[in-house]
Amino acid sequence: MKVAICLSFLALASGFQPKAECEDKAEFVIPNFKTNWFKAMEYCHYLGLKLTRILSADDQLRIEATINGTDKGVDTQFWTGGNDLGDRRNFHWYSTGRRITWFNWFDAENSYGSESYYADSGRGKCIYLSYKKSDGQWKWGLGSYDENRYFVCERNLN
Repeated sequence: MKVAICLSFLALASGFQPKAECEDKAEFVIPNFKTNWFKAMEYCHYLGLKLTRILSADDQLRIEATINGTDKGVDTQFWTGGNDLGDRRNFHWYSTGRRITWFNWFDAENSYGSESYYADSGRGKCIYLSYKKSDGQWKWGLGSYDENRYFVCERNLN
């Protein structure tokens, strides 16, 4: 498997345009800055990519391998393209509009669907990857779209 690292630089307030240096065949690209979910989506599109989908355990393993090939540690979180912004508690992949059918939540009982989880804001949530130290695995969590995290873009290699 080929892992490529993409270095990118956030546009500065002074008007500099973002710069990206990526290998053309990289399946996943991890820009080198944190941002909110909407800006992550926008930046992936700027690169001609999309926020990643995770359709299976194999997909997640390939993303983990890409993350492990960066300088980002296990204390880092990464936005994916999953969210329930348009249909609360019904999660879809932004890039396709398809409902998510494979999950890898931190909480195996998926308390994320409960009313109490949404009591803090009532707003929809976006899915991120985070390392669960207690079992040594990357799992999914939910966060508000306005929180800053690293993110994973994907390229359609078909």
